[in-house]
Amino acid sequence: MNNNIRHRRLHAFYRSKVLNALLIVVIVSLFLMGYTGFVLLPLLCSSLAMLFFLGYSLWLWIKKPKYIVINNRLSNISGAFALYFLIIGAIKATNHWWYITPVAFAVILLFVSLINKQQDEVFEI
Repeated sequence: MNNNIRHRRLHAFYRSKVLNALLIVVIVSLFLMGYTGFVLLPLLCSSLAMLFFLGYSLWLWIKKPKYIVINNRLSNISGAFALYFLIIGAIKATNHWWYITPVAFAVILLFVSLINKQQDEVFEI
């Protein structure tokens, strides 16, 4: 298998630990909005996380740092979270466990990924 990376900054953008953690926070906030029916607080949390996402993205593309921390496992899991959110939104699940389980899993996942540094890789752009 060929491991040549054609665009290193784009690869770092997709695999960034910070951006994937922020994406999980946005998805969890949207899950809470669907579960509770209360819109204001989850919308505030998800919009704040999206502002951080936008700011970090701009920093990554404009400031052009030499190194960035990436985490492949967190990147794969955040993609699964996004896919799960789309599926649950499409079928309009009525059981509350469809919303509570990913929220609990996300809390555990973010806690473990912040504590465990073994999967992190300092990626040179």
